[in-house]
Formats: sequence, structure tokens, C-alpha cells
Amino acid sequence: MQPTDSTESKPDLDTNTQPVIGILTQTLENSMTGPEYAGYKSYIMSSYVKYMEAQGARVVPIVWGEDDSVTLDLLSKVDGVMFPGGNGDNVDIGRVAFNYIKAQNDAGHFYPAWGTCLGYENMVAYTADAGFASWGIFDYHHVSLPLTFLKKPEDTKMFKGLGDKAYEFAKKNMTYNSHQYGIAPDTFKTDKGLAAFWDVTSESFMPNGTAFVATIEAKHYPIFGTQFHPEKPSELWVDGINVNHSWESIELQEHFSRMFVEMARTNKNTFGAGDFETI
Repeated sequence: MQPTDSTESKPDLDTNTQPVIGILTQTLENSMTGPEYAGYKSYIMSSYVKYMEAQGARVVPIVWGEDDSVTLDLLSKVDGVMFPGGNGDNVDIGRVAFNYIKAQNDAGHFYPAWGTCLGYENMVAYTADAGFASWGIFDYHHVSLPLTFLKKPEDTKMFKGLGDKAYEFAKKNMTYNSHQYGIAPDTFKTDKGLAAFWDVTSESFMPNGTAFVATIEAKHYPIFGTQFHPEKPSELWVDGINVNHSWESIELQEHFSRMFVEMARTNKNTFGAGDFETI
């Protein structure tokens, strides 16, 4: 049975004071050929780990290439799962995780998930009737953009905690985008799977004026996605790539990790300190 609303169905806050977030690893990218990658087949960008740890969560990797039984065992212990961005492959392990999380929520077990950039795109593909054909080419890199809200922020689950501050996203170039693919807003209307599963909450625009979806939230699950990278303003320091490091940008985009970890603290899964230290 589906929860009717991911906020209304959320248990009392702080039933779990040791939240653990699982982050999917992905295959090494073509550029990762240095000696520091010797012996590794997959990775997680450190910015995702730090973004979660800054809100008091611990992080464990959900490793690409491991047997599904290992993945499912980890999923039974963590309190939320992040589907990260990047340029590697974790489609199959992501599908296992997504289906597990959806099933847990259907069974009444509150279990949040978050997808960023590629992770968001994959979650769209998992729920679309068209699968990966739901994607379009939206090749736009190293740019910070404003949001155009398609729902009032106060009427969404992912923005309402910001109050009136949410509208600052519409006024300033704060959301960091770097992606080859994306999803057109109309696709969430014409694809029956997407229309049934997701609410589109905002969009952004290509230089030619073409819109692409920027943020989504599941209608009946605590599952959220962003095309942009909310972790980059506080965690990535590379000159010349147009990340907005203003205090306002950092503060506003930490809202998403705070919200996600807050939700994870209501999940009663347990890793256990001893088990955690041995992974």
C-alpha cells in the first residue's frame, strides 16, 4: 500500500540518532587512470560524502559489481540512499536499490532516497514507460542557473521548509549544472509512468531558451531528485567552473541535505556501531 504523502506518513523525528546513508558507487570514468585508482573498479565523489556527513549522518558505499544479496543486505541496514551524479555506470545496482526502497515504502516502512544529476536521470528512467528514451540531450556544463518554479515552493515537500527564502532560487544563479542529458518538462506529462509517479516542482533553461526539469518529488514516496548539484557550493573548490560559493547559496542548498538526513533519522533501520566500523 502506498503512503498518501511522504510528509504525512513520516514517523516522529529522531527515532534514529545514528543515521547512515548509503551512496551508490559507479564505475571509474575514462579519465581515472592514475595510480591512485589502481585496484579500484568504482568510486564515490567525496563531495557527496561530505554533504551528508555535514548533517550528522554516516556514509557507507553501496558498491557497483557486488552480488545483489550483498546490496540488499546493506539496504536493509541503511536509513536512506543517495543516487549520485557522475559519468560512470551504476544503472543495475541503482535499479535494485530503487525497487527495494519503493517496496519498503509500499509496506509502510518510511525510507527516503535522493537522486542528483545522473542519479536523478536514472530514477526517471526507472519509472518512465519509455525507460531511458525519456532522456533528451541537454548538454550544458559548468554553469549556475536560477530555478523557475512550476509549483509554489510552499506547496512542495522539498522546498516548503525554506519558507519565503525558497524564492531566492528564482532570483539568483545558484544551482550548479553540468550535464549531457536531462528531461523535458512535457515528458513528465506525456509519459504515463512519469506522470503517475512524479511531481515536477521547477525547471531551468538552456541558452537557447529550451526548458529542462530541475527538481522533482515523488507523489507518494519520500523520493526526490535534482538535475543540479546542491552539494557543490559547499564541497567543491575548483576555479573557473562557475560554482556559486556565496554564503546564501551554501546555506540554501544545505537545506536539501538537512531535509534528507532529517528524513533518514525517522528510519528505524540500524547498522550498529560495531558493524559500521568493520566495513
